[in-house]
Amino acid sequence: MALPLEVLADLQLAVDGEDIDIRGTGDRIVVDLPSLRAGRRLLASGPFASGQRARTTGRVHEALHISGLTVEVRLRGDPVARLGADAQPGAVGRFLNLDGVELQPVRPLRAALRRRPVLAAVVIGGLLVGLGWWFFRRREP
Repeated sequence: MALPLEVLADLQLAVDGEDIDIRGTGDRIVVDLPSLRAGRRLLASGPFASGQRARTTGRVHEALHISGLTVEVRLRGDPVARLGADAQPGAVGRFLNLDGVELQPVRPLRAALRRRPVLAAVVIGGLLVGLGWWFFRRREP
């Protein structure tokens, strides 16, 4: 049974000179990142920095779910991840061993493709090669 928690907040956190907006609107906490670098720095300095990131993520998801709260992470306004009560984890989260995290990478990837098409093509090509190698290695006896 979810506890009736409500978070009302309007915060701004500076990480390496970049402002991260955090808003609580009742049962939803929205973290809006200005860049991937800011998000990476934020994760590296918090409870997810430890070597047991998957375990920590599972615990945070469970606590949020019990309390009826949802944390939504956005990148320049586009939702990229959701954790907690309203999260609907999918294959991408399971593949990355992120227990309870709903990942939505499509919109930010499209924006990156438009901004830097050559770099995006190289990264996507590398990911495809890496996935192919991983699947090939799994099939070997």
